[in-house]
Amino acid sequence: MIHSINKLSRTLCGVALAAGLGVLAAAPTHAQEDLWPILREQAFGDRPIAEGDGVVVLETPQKVEDAALVPLTVRVPPHVKDKLKSLSIFIDNNPDPKVAKLNFGPAAGAGGERSFATRVRVDNFSHARAVLELDDGSLHMATKFLAAAGGCAAMQAKDPEADMTGLGKTIVRTFEPALSSNPIWSGQVMIKHPNNNGMQLDINTAKFIPARYVKEVTVKRDGELVFTLDSTFSISTNPNFRFTFAKGETNALEVTAVDTDGASFDGTTTRHGGS
Repeated sequence: MIHSINKLSRTLCGVALAAGLGVLAAAPTHAQEDLWPILREQAFGDRPIAEGDGVVVLETPQKVEDAALVPLTVRVPPHVKDKLKSLSIFIDNNPDPKVAKLNFGPAAGAGGERSFATRVRVDNFSHARAVLELDDGSLHMATKFLAAAGGCAAMQAKDPEADMTGLGKTIVRTFEPALSSNPIWSGQVMIKHPNNNGMQLDINTAKFIPARYVKEVTVKRDGELVFTLDSTFSISTNPNFRFTFAKGETNALEVTAVDTDGASFDGTTTRHGGS
């Protein structure tokens, strides 16, 4: 019965989202088409994108254990000294192919290895892409193939009402580098939120759970912007972000998240003694 409900959920979701997403999710028959040329034009116009040049690296698991919780890490190697302007993450065959876009601020840092990691939902076998924009406006892309399916319509294992308990609890952590001379620190943000995408069925009622997910995250270090994040329902339940930032005076992180219902959640770290 659960298999049948999941199958029904995926079918109905493709139809329900078609009107809002147009050609990007028109119907299941489009799932195997190469949508990247359309996505690329919509996001970047005719700007050139250098692919596989080593400026940006995308890491994904060779074997996906759970399509609703797929770890994804984007790295900028130490040899790239430029400041970062933005990072766009796509999963071509998801109902909304855009996973997230980060716009970096001055506290994102320059030099050293920089990175961003999260967990995503994968609806169908698809290419995942990370497109990095440097401060000079150049675009660089890394691509990986994800052999996973069903992550967007996966049913909640818990009672949806119980899953809302503690909604918005935000934990923020910082991590010092092994070498004190390293100008790049690491941070983590964990948000208690089911990130319902409107495509999941309640296991108890077989009705769709209304969409409600974290759509914006702002991270500052000592009051200076690290990044703003524009996210979609492709981010997994209980959003978890790992990232780097430039060493500051106290290295205190302040985080504000906003979901699609307009609720705002805040979190901060205990101040560490940076120099």
